[in-house]
Amino acid sequence: MSLSRHMGKIRKRLEDVKSRWVRPARTDFSDNESARLATDALLDGGPEAYWQTLSQESEVDFLSSVEAQYIQAQAKEPPCAPETPGGAEAGAKGLDSYSLQSGTYFPVASEGSEPTLLHTWASAEKPYLKEKSSATVYFQTDKHSNIRDLVRRCITRTSQVLAILMDVFTDVEIFCDILEAANKRGVFVCVLLDQGGVKLFQEMCDKVQISDSHLKNISIRSVEAEVYCAKSGRKFAGQIQEKFIISDWRYVLSGSYRTQKCTDYNRRLNLLIL
Repeated sequence: MSLSRHMGKIRKRLEDVKSRWVRPARTDFSDNESARLATDALLDGGPEAYWQTLSQESEVDFLSSVEAQYIQAQAKEPPCAPETPGGAEAGAKGLDSYSLQSGTYFPVASEGSEPTLLHTWASAEKPYLKEKSSATVYFQTDKHSNIRDLVRRCITRTSQVLAILMDVFTDVEIFCDILEAANKRGVFVCVLLDQGGVKLFQEMCDKVQISDSHLKNISIRSVEAEVYCAKSGRKFAGQIQEKFIISDWRYVLSGSYRTQKCTDYNRRLNLLIL
């Protein structure tokens, strides 16, 4: 009985499901205090503290090596911690290379109000309200007609509004398609990036020498996933890994294609016609 009371929640359930003689218990969706303590220990003290807490709580190692490394790499100090000299000012100056002074919002400085162009979307006619929706699932089978081409065709055919959510965006060709849509056809474009992928996007812009004058009708913003905060104040944010495109309020592309890898074509993509 003593062992049962001090057994971690996950470990206890594993022992139960492995036993033929224990009846299935009601699924428990409450928080796992042992897991929380171990995660706090990893944030505050590193792997050794994490393992020590797992041992004390008699809990299993519930984090993969990739997850543990990510938590440590993304850990941030409490707000009261002293900032590095010129940290905030240096961060702001780092954006000056883009000279973004218009309605375009660069990911790192996306705390302000939405640009005016976004407000025009609400008043525009939405044809999907009058039509029946349908969905198509695409699997990569033909190397001469890959999913990346489907994404590019969707952008090319957009005539009014284009919204794109990406965790990582480094495909220069697709970025050219977006710039062409905005600058040549007057399409309103909103690109939403995961905060963790902003640096790679900035690197791409630097390499191809993109400035404010090239980003007409484009809003580029960033978001963070849920934030885990330990009692000490140290915290880390999760990742936004969804990918989708909304074209002219009628077409939605969503799937597992990642533009970061040019050879990563063997993926599934869903096309929803609203």
